[in-house]
Amino acid sequence: MSSDVTDICFLPLLQMFDDQDLGFFANFLGIFIFVLVIAYHFVMADPKYEGN
Repeated sequence: MSSDVTDICFLPLLQMFDDQDLGFFANFLGIFIFVLVIAYHFVMADPKYEGN
């Protein structure tokens, strides 16, 4: 009985990603990395930044 419930509960987690999910993940990851790079350059180009 418990294995049937476990199989039903975790069935969506065991399915493969389709092309739309993979595309969304790749786009989200690319945009996130791009925003991190922009934020890094924005912080490092700040004239008030006291670096070595």
